Amino acid sequence: MLDISFNDIESLESSQDEQNLRFVHLEVLDLSYNFFNNSVLSFINEFSNLKSLNIEDNNLRGLVDITKFDALRCLEELQMSYNELNQFVSTNANTSFSKLKTLHLNGIFPKESNVPAQLSLEAFPSLKKLYLTYNYHLNQTMFIETSQVLSNLKELFLDQSPLSINFLQNIGALTSLRSISLRNCGFTGTLPTQGWCDLKNLEEMDLSGNELVGILPSCLANLTSLRFLDISQNLFTGNVASSPLINLILLRYLSISTNKFQVPDSFKSFANHSNLKVFLSDFNQLVPEHDHVQTRVPKFQPRVLSLSNCRANEELTKPPSLLHYLYDLRYVDLSFDQFMGALPYWLFENNTRLQVVVMKNNSFTGSFHLPSRPNLDVWKIDISNNQIQGEIPLNISMIFPYLTVLFLSGNGFGGRFSKWLVSMNSLESLDLSSNQFSGTLPKEFVMGRSLLHLRLSNNNLIGKIPPSVFKSQSLDALYLDRNNFEGEISNVHFSRPSYLNILDISNNNLSGKLPRWTKNLLDLIELDLSNNHFDGSIPEEFCYNAHLQLLDLSHNNLSGSLPHCSSPSSPYLSHIYLSKNRLNGLLTHSFLNISSLEILDLGENSLSRSIPKWISNFSSLSILLLKGNLFFGEIPNEICELDQLRIMDLSHNQLSGHIPSCLGHLIGAPNSFISWSVISESSTLDFHTSTEMEARLMEEVYTQLDNYTQDRIELVTKWWSYTYEGNILSYMSEIDLSCNQLTGLIPLEMGNLSDIHSLNLSHNNLTGPIPATFSNLKQLESLDLSFNDLNGEIPSQLIELNSLVAFSVAHSNLLGPIPYGKAQFGTFDSNSYEGNSLLCGPPLEKSCKETNAQPKVPNSLNEKREGSLIDMDVFCISFLATYVVALLSIGAILYINPYWRWASFYLFERMCLHPCQVLIMQFNFHELVLLNLLFIDS
Repeated sequence: MLDISFNDIESLESSQDEQNLRFVHLEVLDLSYNFFNNSVLSFINEFSNLKSLNIEDNNLRGLVDITKFDALRCLEELQMSYNELNQFVSTNANTSFSKLKTLHLNGIFPKESNVPAQLSLEAFPSLKKLYLTYNYHLNQTMFIETSQVLSNLKELFLDQSPLSINFLQNIGALTSLRSISLRNCGFTGTLPTQGWCDLKNLEEMDLSGNELVGILPSCLANLTSLRFLDISQNLFTGNVASSPLINLILLRYLSISTNKFQVPDSFKSFANHSNLKVFLSDFNQLVPEHDHVQTRVPKFQPRVLSLSNCRANEELTKPPSLLHYLYDLRYVDLSFDQFMGALPYWLFENNTRLQVVVMKNNSFTGSFHLPSRPNLDVWKIDISNNQIQGEIPLNISMIFPYLTVLFLSGNGFGGRFSKWLVSMNSLESLDLSSNQFSGTLPKEFVMGRSLLHLRLSNNNLIGKIPPSVFKSQSLDALYLDRNNFEGEISNVHFSRPSYLNILDISNNNLSGKLPRWTKNLLDLIELDLSNNHFDGSIPEEFCYNAHLQLLDLSHNNLSGSLPHCSSPSSPYLSHIYLSKNRLNGLLTHSFLNISSLEILDLGENSLSRSIPKWISNFSSLSILLLKGNLFFGEIPNEICELDQLRIMDLSHNQLSGHIPSCLGHLIGAPNSFISWSVISESSTLDFHTSTEMEARLMEEVYTQLDNYTQDRIELVTKWWSYTYEGNILSYMSEIDLSCNQLTGLIPLEMGNLSDIHSLNLSHNNLTGPIPATFSNLKQLESLDLSFNDLNGEIPSQLIELNSLVAFSVAHSNLLGPIPYGKAQFGTFDSNSYEGNSLLCGPPLEKSCKETNAQPKVPNSLNEKREGSLIDMDVFCISFLATYVVALLSIGAILYINPYWRWASFYLFERMCLHPCQVLIMQFNFHELVLLNLLFIDS
């Protein structure tokens, strides 16, 4: 055997010296995961005694002629997967690999290739196993034609290779076939009634993940040898009791999950299926069967029974009565079925080898009863999100001594923590969140070395957090958030490092300085200290946790400048939440060159100066929240280089200048950028699977993803503040530039934001018309342009925005009719348009008939005169006449009255001789104009 896999080797040189002769008898050669090209095939051809050859994931390209290694007549297994070929053929009809039994050609015709693929299998007449998964350009017709020679083929795997439904009609010639896997092949329509139904020797078939519809054809009953059948994740309909499934009595594994089947709750149709050990029917419809009365124990005794998300009938308020007669269960899942009544604790009594019980998200009530005898096999119990109350039984550690996973969250359990938890030496994952536990947290609570994941969130715990909790040598994840813990946590002394991955003590009453001992948490991935009363500055130590991905210090009383985190010290930091503190200073060099950053929330602080141009270094940034700070200056064009950005909030700052037109190319199609921190548990049940396919799918059944931390941000949209969290963030997109000092026109390019959901440009100094290109924003739900200086009419094209829920152009200078009553615009009231005196039509009271003539913009001197409120010619003549009359009147008065004449001469003398002592009354020109107007009016 020679194994040189996983190296960077590009070529091998042939040699005839004696040292190379020792490889003549080589039987196993592994060259996988290197950089060999097609020339390596000639070199391999020298090893005529090879029985197994693996050259998968190399640089083989284009045409592979099988005759290039026709000397390998002893070859029994060939692995050539994940090379980029377009032809795998034999140019010599006489070439034959009569001993080859297994052929791996997965992913040799990749999705990126546009060249039609050719596949020839005539050279492999003895082939028994053929793997052709992930081949996006498989020539279906050629495959069917060449596969006629594969009379000995027993196992065929074509998962993720696009095929048409006709393929199933043309595989009847593969009469020796025992196993066929066609997961996610893109089948649509109904199953044909010929071809595949003739495979009488078929024992395993997987058709899951397609879009097959209708009822199951009756010819399925012909496949009487079937042991394994997976038709999950399709659109099949009909009642299972009348389907051909009831005739397949040799079935050991049956999955019909995620279809539209009706499944009678009595399961009497499967009463004689004594071989059926795994039955999965999640996401179907359980229907009551009133005329059936169970009188004896059925032969149907499954070891795995999964019926989650199956309740569709209001009459079904309790679990199926069949459960009372089952005694060999290992795994049972009845979650999300809205069952009521007492918890069916008798399952533990009847099934002494039960290992996993999942009954979360129902409406079970009462207390938590335990079986009378110990059960040594139970390792997981999940009854979270029910209405179970009372205290946890003290003898739980005696009844379930090997319990590994216990999830009791979302119930009404209460009381204080007792020492029963300390005695559960096998417990690894414990979730008691969202209950009514009270009191303090005992120091011994996490002293055991087995506990890995502890979640005590949302209870009524008080007092100080014991330092031993943080120093645990076993804990991976610790959630103490949403309690009433108080005091300081800054003084914790470590004698040796801790290996916590996740620490969440948010939403408590903790105070004092932020802890510097986080540097002792060598594997820390997530740190959440938000919503407390911490003060002081942010320690630089937070930047030196090499594995840190999430840092949340929001909603505290922190002050000072931002820490200088950089890529070398925090290479994986992707989520930073520092909002609602009292941080100040600049963004200069803060988080510089952290290309992994996805979410940056610095909102509602006192950060100042301009937004730095180096912000474009955040190449992975998806969410940028800088609202409520003191940033000024222009929005840098470099922000447009953030091609992953989907949410940007720069509102409530002092930004000025124009809106960069490049923002119109910022938000692209939705993508799954959200990071999830997942803790998974898996265990192998005492169930012996007979085949590779069954083992693979059984592993999926027993892998549970129960603990995760979701991204969470606050956004203002539709005039309300919402908290978005989890997967919905991958579909949300928003730009908020409101409450700044932006000027100029709204760029027409903003109409290119075809995937945006919320756009807020209100409370600025924007001018010009509303761009008609906004009609392209088909996903837009909220548009706020209020409190600007916009003019012109509301574009009629906006009626094409069928998703629009909130709209406001209030307090601007818009004019003309409102497109009311058309599409979504029929739902907006007058508040959306108030403060625009020249707008008319419903929902405003002002009718457009009153303002038929629109104001004209004067473009010449004559038009200016015609449009003016004062006739300038008349004004000039009347002013001169009034001036002459005033002078003649004064002269007449002085001539008639000698006293006034003497007084005027005296005043004139004083003005000339003593000008500095005289109060000079200035007669403003505008006052003369007013006086003239008064004369005219009178």
